[in-house]
Amino acid sequence: MIVLSIFSKFGNKGINKKLDTYCDEARTFIQVHYVRERGSAKYAFNTLSLKSDPDRDACKEWYESHGNPDNFQDIVELYLKENNVSPATICAEYGLENSIFNKISSSACPVEKWEAIAICFGLDLNLAESRQLLKTVGYALTNSSETDLIIRYCLENNIYKLSDINYILDKICERKLNEIS
Repeated sequence: MIVLSIFSKFGNKGINKKLDTYCDEARTFIQVHYVRERGSAKYAFNTLSLKSDPDRDACKEWYESHGNPDNFQDIVELYLKENNVSPATICAEYGLENSIFNKISSSACPVEKWEAIAICFGLDLNLAESRQLLKTVGYALTNSSETDLIIRYCLENNIYKLSDINYILDKICERKLNEIS
């Protein structure tokens, strides 16, 4: 028993060091990308964008090859089939209620932002795909929200494990994924 506790103690230090590195990188990411929103046109400015972004181009191609779906439910179902992921797996891994996919199909209750983001993570979507999917339910990842920037950081760095995402959110914003609105 003593040997096991020694190994687990050293193992946790390595995990915490990795997570703390993620937090440091996320803080830097926020400093670089954070933009305060201003209500006045006086503060309007143009932003630069890449002429060609491979992820965005691939996302656009995917939508075109699937008939340009614009319904959240249809898009999620297509990704579930293509990624061979079950709704139950996403619910279990990301703390979603099992009824979330019924909620999506009924369209009676809107999906909360954190639920839509959790589905993006569960489907292993990249940033471009996540932005496009979130847009269909009226959400966006902005540069004026620390939590949105952390989500963006995680997507750009392929951090899809809920415990890692929550650790970063908690360390920087004192929130968890299911507390994002």
